[in-house]
Parts: sequence; structure tokens; C-alpha cells
Amino acid sequence: MKPAEAQALEALRLESRGVEGRKRYLKAAHDLLHRYWGTKVKPELLFAGDQAGGCGVKTVEHPMAFYCPTSQQIAMALDLRKSVRSAKGLSEQELLLLDLAVLAHEWGHHVNREKGRGPFAGGMGLTVKQEELAADWRTGVLLGWLLSSGALSVERFTQTANLMFEMGDYERISPQHHGYPKDRFQALTKGLSTQITAGQSLGDWTVDTAETFSRPLPAQPEDAQLGARRYEVQRFEIERGQQIATNLLGGLLGAASCVWGSQDQCLGMAMQQGKGRADGRYTQRQLTLWCHSARFDVSADDFDPQAISRDGKGQAAVLAARDCPIAKP
Repeated sequence: MKPAEAQALEALRLESRGVEGRKRYLKAAHDLLHRYWGTKVKPELLFAGDQAGGCGVKTVEHPMAFYCPTSQQIAMALDLRKSVRSAKGLSEQELLLLDLAVLAHEWGHHVNREKGRGPFAGGMGLTVKQEELAADWRTGVLLGWLLSSGALSVERFTQTANLMFEMGDYERISPQHHGYPKDRFQALTKGLSTQITAGQSLGDWTVDTAETFSRPLPAQPEDAQLGARRYEVQRFEIERGQQIATNLLGGLLGAASCVWGSQDQCLGMAMQQGKGRADGRYTQRQLTLWCHSARFDVSADDFDPQAISRDGKGQAAVLAARDCPIAKP
């Protein structure tokens, strides 16, 4: 597909308003996803109030977002302002990108059935986790293509990814376990990495690693003497020491039980509330490199300046190799 198609969808997003604008945008995205994946079957797209034909659902209503293989239908009936706490205060246009990500995930389930589960096809028996991670991977492929096409900015991608991680099921002991946040992030970035590569420019940002982006900041007067270089960076981080009590709707991001066609599980997954989850998100910070001493520091984290080799994300080493020829990580 040509980048112009992705850019046309982005232009439509920016002009879409209200309920009808959302439907028009998602219908256009639905058409684009069919062309992008080239599936034999194009599922029917349903919205709130539409009649469904399978998986035990009669009328589509909030908070339903699912793919039903028996009826070949995708439902998009999420009120995101009710479902994602960080959605409050965002514009309609910003929330449409999250709608797009959810739609891409549901399409991922459909493509999984027609074309396989990519890197998540292993194992003797298919699990909910494998199915969900495969759909996350396909979501990453689509978002990576939009990034590479210039139709999605790094800032909008990271914002949307953060919102995605407020959706979904992170229960640790459950037959419907979708995977830990790190599992799902890795699936997303594995898909993303099929479309973008380290060193690639995305607007004024540069891809450093599968988990990080950077752009240079203006030098300070003292930087030349210190051998310092400063960057604005995006880094995905997970706070494992804190469990956040949420009132989110569990399983919103593509309840795999709907793929299995079980009425009780499908509807039950959509209605569970009060999940606990690890807080994983992209953070936007300032990273400073000191080329002369081969050290770095990231603003607002829990660490003092340290050796470049101590950066678990690997971003400091990439930046040093690129901009500090004399530094040895």
C-alpha cells in the first residue's frame, strides 16, 4: 500500500467530529485494514445499536469491542471516555487514534485466523495469551506502517500506546490471561519493528531502539567544555513496584473468548471491572550524555548519573555511538 492512503486516513481523522464523524472515520479505517492485510473475507463492521449475528450477542452496545468469527463481524461500541481514565480531557481526534488501535487489534484476530499468528503461532495448543499477543503484534505492524508513512507522529503513537495499556486484562491467575504488560508491549514493538528500523528518522525524532526514540535539544553554554549532549527522549518503562487499583473494563482490548465464540465468557469478559495492572507507559524525559566521561542521566528517574553501559534500554549506548565517537559505553 502507498503512504498516500495512510495520509488520507489521517486527514480524515483531523476533520472528523461527533458520532457520525467517528463512524465515517472507522469505516474508512476498516476499508484500509482490509486492503492492507488482503484478507479473503472482509468482516462486517458494527456500531452501538446494530444487531449482531453470533457469539451470543444480539445487540451491540457499550462496552463491546470484539471480533466474532462465527458471524464474521467486528463490533466497535466502546465509549472511550467511560473506559479509559486518561481519555478524559483528550480531543475527539486524539481518541480516534485509540479507536483505530482497537479496530486494528480486532482485525488482528481476523487476520490471525486467515493468515496465521506470526511469531506467536508456537505451542501444542492455542491459548488466549497467544491469540491476544498475536493480535497485539498485528496492531504494532499497522501502527509501524502509519509511522513510517508519515501519517502518525511519534508523539501521537506513544500517547495512543499508553492509552492502549490502560485497556485489556492483566489478571495474573486466569484462564483468560492476556499476557503481562511487558508481554503485550513486546508483541506490539515486535510488530512495530517490522516497519521501522533503528536510525530511521520519523519527523524530527530518530528511532534508537525498539523501545526508544530521541531528538536533540539545543546545547547549553557549558556543554562544549563538559562534552555534554542533550536529548528529548521517549522510553517505555514499567513500574513493577506498584499495582494500580483501576475501575477499567477488563478485557476491552479484544476479548479472546469472543474468538472462541462462548457467549458467557465473551460478555463476562466485557463486563468485569476493578482489575489491577502494572503501570507500563512511554515517558517523555530529557537524557543528558557526557561524552568525556561516558556517563548519562535521565531526568525524573530514580538514578543518579551512571555509566552508559548501565542503561537497560540501550538508548544511551546508541546515542553515544552516534554522537560521541570518543566515548566507550
